[in-house]
Amino acid sequence: MHNQTTILIVDDSVSNIEFISEILIDENDVRFAKSGLKALALIEEGLLPDIILLDVMMPGMTGYEFCLQVKSSPRLQDIPIIFITASSDVDSETNALSAGAVDFIHKPINRDVLLARINLHLKLVRSKKELEVLNHQLRNSLEEVEQSRDQLQVLATAIENSPTSIVVTDLNANIEYVNPHYCRTTGYELSEVIGKKPSLLQSLHTDKRKYEQLWDSLLKGDAWTGEFINLTRDGREYREEAHIAPVKNADGATTHYVSVQLDVTARHEAEQLIRRTKQKEMEFWAAIQQDLLFGRLPAELLSCQIACHREASQIIDGDFYTLTKFGDDGFEILFGDVMGKGMAAALVGAGVKNSYRESISDILINGKGSGIPEPHEIINELNHRVADTLLELGVFVTLALVRYEHRKRKITWVNAGHTPILHVNAQTGACQSLMGDNLPLGVLKSEVYIQSTIDFNDGDMVCVYSDGLSEAENPTGEQFGIERVHDLMQEYGRDSRLTLDRVLEQSVAALVEFRQGMASKDDTTIILVKANGRP
Repeated sequence: MHNQTTILIVDDSVSNIEFISEILIDENDVRFAKSGLKALALIEEGLLPDIILLDVMMPGMTGYEFCLQVKSSPRLQDIPIIFITASSDVDSETNALSAGAVDFIHKPINRDVLLARINLHLKLVRSKKELEVLNHQLRNSLEEVEQSRDQLQVLATAIENSPTSIVVTDLNANIEYVNPHYCRTTGYELSEVIGKKPSLLQSLHTDKRKYEQLWDSLLKGDAWTGEFINLTRDGREYREEAHIAPVKNADGATTHYVSVQLDVTARHEAEQLIRRTKQKEMEFWAAIQQDLLFGRLPAELLSCQIACHREASQIIDGDFYTLTKFGDDGFEILFGDVMGKGMAAALVGAGVKNSYRESISDILINGKGSGIPEPHEIINELNHRVADTLLELGVFVTLALVRYEHRKRKITWVNAGHTPILHVNAQTGACQSLMGDNLPLGVLKSEVYIQSTIDFNDGDMVCVYSDGLSEAENPTGEQFGIERVHDLMQEYGRDSRLTLDRVLEQSVAALVEFRQGMASKDDTTIILVKANGRP
């Protein structure tokens, strides 16, 4: 057990701990704590993990607070911390890196990505320690070379057999010594490099400012660590991480420079592979997202025109909608917005959408109602099905279910914690907010959802939208706001000269103008339905 890697999982979700443990337990010593405070207690009792997998949101102490406390300890600060989170926005990434994390993994967790990230950062830590140890040994030994031939012989053996390249130059950067590993890595013979400068390996792909920073540090008497893109003798490009330090005599004067260099080409390729794999995963999910969460809304159905706009803050988002037609007299649109965004939110949205259809089927098959189930019956059945799962996942879903009945010229709706549904009356020009007192799905399993009904006459329009529209921000931090959405719909919706597509186009243009180039921080979806008066 003592040769295994010790991995500490800090997460308040038992299911997450069990899932990650199953992946890692065979080849690692896996420990866990269900809060930051309990994890600190384990460390105080003597546990010193090689790496920490950390959840962000936990009771008592957040992942960011735990990370800052660990990084403030000299004994613990070099332990790599990887955040595991459902969030994928820029702020979450910035907060994680600012707190001292080395990486983050998005939920749901991919087994291969998890193992690759852990192995990569363990190798980085070991490589850094190896470079520091070798450089420290080399620097001390050069200072003592005249005092101990035995130590010199030991050092020479270590350098000659070192798995890293070692270069010694004079004050003018003329090479005086390279070890065999340097020759194996670069392809140059010893006789070809002695008296030459290390710049013979330079490629055009290393920023010149790095060399300026290097010499600025060395001339001040300080060591420098960085990465170069170099060329071998036969022109092959490779990457190396170099730790270069001045060698000083007993009087403190610099006499030589010594460089310990590690070929990190394989590590870089592994990092690129991880990035490409992640990108392919995101593209895959985006490709099937249209089928899982959206599909295509018809432009016209049962004397109604329909228009839709969708803008995702990520490649994958958490908004979803679906249209269900009930014979020749009615249809309904289910519109949902999952807390969060990214792949996890998309999966929750797909699950809720599927459960919605199962709820309708269950009511019809099991005789829980007569005829087509009412909207409130559907949403109550849906919440009963998904509440436990959503509570366990710690997410909620806002919903708006809007049903249009052609013969009655009415709409019936259920609003489950969603943004206001807007109804524009063609005759009066008034825009009414159709609210609801119900909670989102996944907040309370015993919640009883109620429905409301309103006339929907020729020329009337309904707008259903996600909070990505009302909470859009401009560069000053001002939000677009529910009132501005209301005013836009009232202005454009009552203008009989505008087609529904034109109403949507002008509304989106107003949003873009307001944001002044700011990217969308949340998923933005708008659906418009208008009664056109034709049979």
